[in-house]
Amino acid sequence: MSEVFPLSSPDAWVMLQPRSAFTTLARQPVRDGIWLAVRRPLLLAFVIGCTISLLTSAGLTLRLTGGATIYWSFVPLAEIVALGATSLRNSEGVSRTRAIDLFFTGHGPWCLWLIGLGAIWSFFPPARAFELTSPLWLYGTTSVVVVWSVWIDFCFFRVVIGRSRSSVWSGLLLQRLISWSLVIAIFGAPAILPDLAGRLKL
Repeated sequence: MSEVFPLSSPDAWVMLQPRSAFTTLARQPVRDGIWLAVRRPLLLAFVIGCTISLLTSAGLTLRLTGGATIYWSFVPLAEIVALGATSLRNSEGVSRTRAIDLFFTGHGPWCLWLIGLGAIWSFFPPARAFELTSPLWLYGTTSVVVVWSVWIDFCFFRVVIGRSRSSVWSGLLLQRLISWSLVIAIFGAPAILPDLAGRLKL
């Protein structure tokens, strides 16, 4: 018999009480399979796609949202690769697909940040939206989200993966290093490769 969540959404529960949420969610019976592993990564890619559409056209269009969702799907894919390289083989009592699902349950702060950014550019004229999302505001809110998400992921590595207190930070940092390096490399490849080719010709 499944337990009753204190909040209607597991994602919201993880955002506010990650340690107790992961402890309970990891024990919940779920139907294992590929859909379990891809549903939340796809949702993250879709949120990114919607944000890109709102930033570029102040509205949601199928062409922009669909194209951006497909292109930016490399972000959750890079996170899955990094998670697999650092932690999935050591997860305690949960399958790899369930571990991936639980890891992406903790992406609520980033999704809220993206939704807020898209909403500003959708409801305000470009000049005002640019002012509201100036570097100071952008970096300030980003810092809050980074700290928030680090705490959530710390609880994930402790509870779901079962890392000791002494090794949880090394696993978390390695996962971040691999995933962010992959994202930067893929995102910057269109600009980096031509420049590198030009330098090699010299």
